[in-house]
Amino acid sequence: MVLALRRLKVYLKLIAIGAVVVIVLLVVAMNRGHTTDIWFFGPYEKVPVLWLIVVTALSSVAGWWVVGRIFGVLRELSAIRQARLVEKQRLEQQRLAQELKDRERQIDEKIRRSIREET
Repeated sequence: MVLALRRLKVYLKLIAIGAVVVIVLLVVAMNRGHTTDIWFFGPYEKVPVLWLIVVTALSSVAGWWVVGRIFGVLRELSAIRQARLVEKQRLEQQRLAQELKDRERQIDEKIRRSIREET
């Protein structure tokens, strides 16, 4: 049963990949001879549609990559802030523990002195 499900999953993936390839080939075939006029900080006439699609796709991928890097840096900055806060809290807890230890030592010393004075 598990093998049949895995086989079905693989075949569905192959069908999806094939469909994507067919769609890409159709887009290329249908737009092969077409041109367009665009305005990108100035008028450009008779720009091939395929080049426009390629440039748009590459700029989209590059933009997505840059945005991902920016969010990664922001995530790292947040992790550094969190680590700094944790370290600050750890140092404060150590300081308080040392103060408590010193107080306990002082109290123990006072109790010992009072026991010695009574005897």
